[in-house]
Amino acid sequence: MPGLAARVAGWQRRMGAVPGPFSGTGETGTGEPVMVELFIDGVWVDITSLVMVRDGSDRISISRGQRDEGARAEQSTCRLVLNNRDGRFSPRNPTGPYYGNLGRNTPLRVSVPDGAGGKNYRFWGEVSAWPQRWDITGTDVWVDVDAAGILRRLSQGAAPVRSVLYRAITDPPLTDLLAYWPLEDIEGSLTMASALTSGSVMTISGTPDLASFDRFGSSDPLPVMTAASFSGGVAKYTVGSQLQVRFLLFVPAAGLPDAQVICRLSMSSLDVGFWDLTYESLTGGVRLRPLDGDEALLAGGVDEFGDVRGKLLRVSIELANASPSGMTCTVRLVDLERDVTTTGTGILAVHSLTRLTRVTMASQSLGHTEGLTDSVVGHVTAQGSITSVTDIGERGNPVGETAGRRIQRICAEEGIPLDWIGDLDDTVAMGGQAKLKPLDLIHECVEADIGVLFENLAVFGLGYRTRTSLYNQDTKLRLSYAGHQLSEVPTPVEDDQLVKNDVTVSRQGGGTGHATLATGAMSTADPPAGIGVYGEQVTLNVEDDSTLEDQANWRLHLGTVDEARYPQISVNLAHSTFTADPALRTAVLSLRPGDRLVITDPPAWIPPDDIAQVVLGLSETIDRFEHRITLNCAPASPHETGVLNSAQHARLDTAGSALAAAVDSTATSLSVATTTGPVWTTDSAEMPFDVRVGGEVMTVTAISSTTSPQTFTVTRSVNGVVKPHAVGADLRLANPTTIAL
Repeated sequence: MPGLAARVAGWQRRMGAVPGPFSGTGETGTGEPVMVELFIDGVWVDITSLVMVRDGSDRISISRGQRDEGARAEQSTCRLVLNNRDGRFSPRNPTGPYYGNLGRNTPLRVSVPDGAGGKNYRFWGEVSAWPQRWDITGTDVWVDVDAAGILRRLSQGAAPVRSVLYRAITDPPLTDLLAYWPLEDIEGSLTMASALTSGSVMTISGTPDLASFDRFGSSDPLPVMTAASFSGGVAKYTVGSQLQVRFLLFVPAAGLPDAQVICRLSMSSLDVGFWDLTYESLTGGVRLRPLDGDEALLAGGVDEFGDVRGKLLRVSIELANASPSGMTCTVRLVDLERDVTTTGTGILAVHSLTRLTRVTMASQSLGHTEGLTDSVVGHVTAQGSITSVTDIGERGNPVGETAGRRIQRICAEEGIPLDWIGDLDDTVAMGGQAKLKPLDLIHECVEADIGVLFENLAVFGLGYRTRTSLYNQDTKLRLSYAGHQLSEVPTPVEDDQLVKNDVTVSRQGGGTGHATLATGAMSTADPPAGIGVYGEQVTLNVEDDSTLEDQANWRLHLGTVDEARYPQISVNLAHSTFTADPALRTAVLSLRPGDRLVITDPPAWIPPDDIAQVVLGLSETIDRFEHRITLNCAPASPHETGVLNSAQHARLDTAGSALAAAVDSTATSLSVATTTGPVWTTDSAEMPFDVRVGGEVMTVTAISSTTSPQTFTVTRSVNGVVKPHAVGADLRLANPTTIAL
């Protein structure tokens, strides 16, 4: 009797002619099979023929996305078995054809035909290990592959040691960077360290309150100057035609003493020995003054302008040689909170630029000894050329940056390809950016915006779907239950897994917002009036407290959906339903997280309405017989939101209405009493619209009387339900509008 390995091999040869993803015909009938590729020596190599399918228990298994609503996106996974009889998948086998090209995090991707001559990628990730297996005879040799998407690698990185602004200035270094003092030194430091290996420290005069000011959202805490000053030398460099010095500045609303020096630039020439940026108490502005080597004022510079009081600023002092002689002088005050730049300009005749030798913050020269009391300075840079004042972008102060744009920026900084659905500007405004791993920063944004993070299948990268892109979507996939387009019975679930009816949302370092549902079937009332208290507490990194109540109410809305969930919806793309309908197959393969799908023609023993769900994630198996996709879903109804002047999405529901008299199954006139809130409109221009009574949907074509009870003229059984209704039966809009966050 032949051995197991031989029998398996024979079985595989026989099954090669059976229709299915691994067969010669493929699930589309085009002769194209599923394709598995490895990135080897700079080239994608087709290894599909080496994917082993023994007895049906081994197959390609893929999962990605969220398992359920409220969960984070999980790393995608792909599991398969590779034939390793020739040792090609043994990384340390010197005789293997892939020797030297396999290792940790080797890229792997899986695709199926898209029906148009191209590929539809089902997985794109990396193989981190190559566990080699064999049977006792040595005739069956294989490797169990467990590949994972980009989220695995991102979750393993360490949090950065330095602040966002520190990294923005040094990685890569700003253009022609001559000196940089972050001034983020911890309490007890005796000097202020340079961030450059060739730089000198800043010495401290006085007793500043180090690491005590944290309002600059991209910086570690900075010093508050209490009659203190910092002074640091600049290493010798080749003098060019331009020079700029920049730093963060906060001056309290009370201002400073008149003519107090905020920053002094010491130069190598006695002709122009110093440049002083001084505070002008009359207007709260600043002035840039040139001085000779004896500290005598020279004619020229930048006259008094602006107002620095009570603002988070980045200050830029810019000097440049002018033709045929003289210098131009510019000071820019960038209000980081309001994104407004105020500029003052001037000239200094005759003189030319010399070498910067020292930078002193809060200089106590000219008889001023008070220092910058209660003021803050930080991130002092000197550069040998003048660059855009927006050179560090949102990293200067990311407070107020939208969640979508922050995700985009972080991905760009980390070299992560990003695709997105929706308007990245139409997302929640974020707070500061802490020293967290990139993935943790991204999760902060997703949590604040309540959007959907997913792994990109077009490339090894990420995707993001904004919350607002989930509103009022078109249906991406329509499946018929009666048409046998499902591979498993979709089981409705009515449980308390996702219920949240008492929600508190807090802001990091700020206030709180609270929302609770006190009445109704999903309320905090004890059963049977409600379901009891299901609390949730969430802390968000958002710009301010103004949206916390909205955040709490939207989470309450999502957590009190009073309908059945359909957690899993399955299809088999190898079934004749899909091989005969390429458009339907393409619609399934094109689904992305957050897309809306509908199941029509449900069986008679469940509610007759179409089953509308949004896709959260999926699991997928491909073998010789099937290409089964099981979609993880959640109800779509919470995302049907209000739109002004929309016939479909601009109707507010009643606060409380019920039948004032019983009706039989054929009556076309209803007496409706309004128990709470305003009565129903009688405007014929607002007709028709649908209401729901006892599970039956009726179309209202006219309403008479402007006082309760009112008479509704209706068309019955719009959704196929035919039944009588008792007096007091609740009556509401069939598709009420939700007010979006």
